[in-house]
Amino acid sequence: MSVTLLRGVLDQIQSQAQQVAGKPSTRQDAPAFSDALMTSINEINKTQIEAKNKTQQWMSGSSDIGLNDVMLSMQKSSISFSFGMQMKNKIVGAYQEIMNTPV
Repeated sequence: MSVTLLRGVLDQIQSQAQQVAGKPSTRQDAPAFSDALMTSINEINKTQIEAKNKTQQWMSGSSDIGLNDVMLSMQKSSISFSFGMQMKNKIVGAYQEIMNTPV
């Protein structure tokens, strides 16, 4: 699922939730759910890019990158990606449950 498509779906869910609750707009002091989700997706992407860059630097023979740094960044990337996938599965499951709820 692309990031822009995900943002559109989240915006649609938020607008429908606001209509159901009868609230015209969100609170200004609290960040929007879609913004928090996009921030976490961007953080996952950053860890993956960092792991890729460290791997490429190590493979090219850079003396300032050790194998332990590469392995650590790869583990961080793997864990953050796994967490992101679990989060996505929970969100999709909750959305499907809400959509299947009779009104």
